[in-house]
Amino acid sequence: MRILLTGMNGTVAPALAAHLKGEGHQTISWNRKVHPIESQSQIKQAIDQIRPDVIFHIATGPLEWLRWIAEESARRSIPLLHTSSVSVYGAHQSGPLTPDIQPEPDDDYGRYKFEGEQIIAAINPEAHIFRIGWQIGDGPGSNNMVDYFHRQVTEHGILRASTKWFPACSHLSATASCLCRQMLTGAPGVYHVDANPCFSIFEIAQRTAVRLHADWKVESVEDPRRDNRMQDPRIQIQSI
Repeated sequence: MRILLTGMNGTVAPALAAHLKGEGHQTISWNRKVHPIESQSQIKQAIDQIRPDVIFHIATGPLEWLRWIAEESARRSIPLLHTSSVSVYGAHQSGPLTPDIQPEPDDDYGRYKFEGEQIIAAINPEAHIFRIGWQIGDGPGSNNMVDYFHRQVTEHGILRASTKWFPACSHLSATASCLCRQMLTGAPGVYHVDANPCFSIFEIAQRTAVRLHADWKVESVEDPRRDNRMQDPRIQIQSI
């Protein structure tokens, strides 16, 4: 299949592209210099030229861009898969969080992601929306949990991690595999993609240090106190 991907300058899309290619799919990244996103006519022209079988919209960007992609994919009956975030839930909402729990975002990013979900659901009810958690990569250099760990050690000489914070998270490779599988087998709707059954970020930091053979001094603290894990029995993903 020909898969159109947005967000190739981010964290998830490159991992997804690599997985899709490994599964034999052709991936085409949305290049904003070649295909600008400032008008619906430009979006229409881009999709007409690329002729994708599936669209994965992973990039952050103007909500109008998302609206136009939703409209054009619906008009052509092209499956649309969109990544949202656990951030649609506010800090006052305690997990495990299930898809039937109404999001109550309490920051700008959460409100932005939730508004995007609502736009898609209203325009293209056949779309797939995946709320994902913090991605666990293999090193620094992108917006993932391991990068955060590295920066904390670099800046402070120590990694302080809470035993009372249970984050929604998954390994980046597992997320890519899950999204690819859902593309082929899942029904439209809102899904939660989270691979953390019970571990605090302190335990995750310890395990990550061992996995990467990193010489980190990991110290336990008790703040922040939060459980934003997500659950969804329809999703199969390798546990962290």
